[in-house]
Amino acid sequence: MTAANQHSGFTLIELIIAMAISAILAVGTFYLVQASRQTQDTLVVQNEYYSQLTRVVRTLVTDLHQWSPDRPVRDPFGDYQDAMLLDLDALYLTRNGWALSRFVETERSTLQRISYQLAEQGSELCPDMDDNQQPEPRERHYCLIRSQRQHLDDDGRLEWQHQMLMRPVQSLQWQFLVEIGGEQNWQDIWPPEGLLDPDTVPRLLAVQFELQTGQDDAIRRLVRVPQSYRVSETANED
Repeated sequence: MTAANQHSGFTLIELIIAMAISAILAVGTFYLVQASRQTQDTLVVQNEYYSQLTRVVRTLVTDLHQWSPDRPVRDPFGDYQDAMLLDLDALYLTRNGWALSRFVETERSTLQRISYQLAEQGSELCPDMDDNQQPEPRERHYCLIRSQRQHLDDDGRLEWQHQMLMRPVQSLQWQFLVEIGGEQNWQDIWPPEGLLDPDTVPRLLAVQFELQTGQDDAIRRLVRVPQSYRVSETANED
């Protein structure tokens, strides 16, 4: 046997070292791919979250911009409700710009009655999520629901159509910039109650909302709303 044949190939130690290096590279590559996938999944989730949040804020702002202050509605008992009304359950308002659909043959008003409310998790409007999406037990979360109905005046047979805009949501707060007797101040309810002069007509200038999401993001917007023609005419006469 020649000397060249005696020294060809790898020794046992060289093979062990090569296998160890290969194993280290394989493990490192696995964790690198795993981290890349997790980062990609996180970015996708965050992108969907912020896209949804943008759509929700845009919808709120658009509805407030389209408010129709001179169109109150009738409830099932025949009583009038203001064009915008905040009660313990929801914010109700009448909006303009309800586009006619070419896919619907029936005629309908261009005005629409809508509402915003928070539905508690586990309720009919906010069913429970999957186990891996459940929030912490100590936290109380809601679903932001936008509702609408086919006609403005309710004869007792109208049903609300509900749309879940976002979940989870921690809170949605409203404030109203009102002018009363030439003075501007913030009100927590609309229409304001307890006016000293019953002949005084309050004038709604703007609506501010603050939305706090389940990820502790707080979004605040101040939206200037259209003015009532009746209030404007009264102000011009004065």
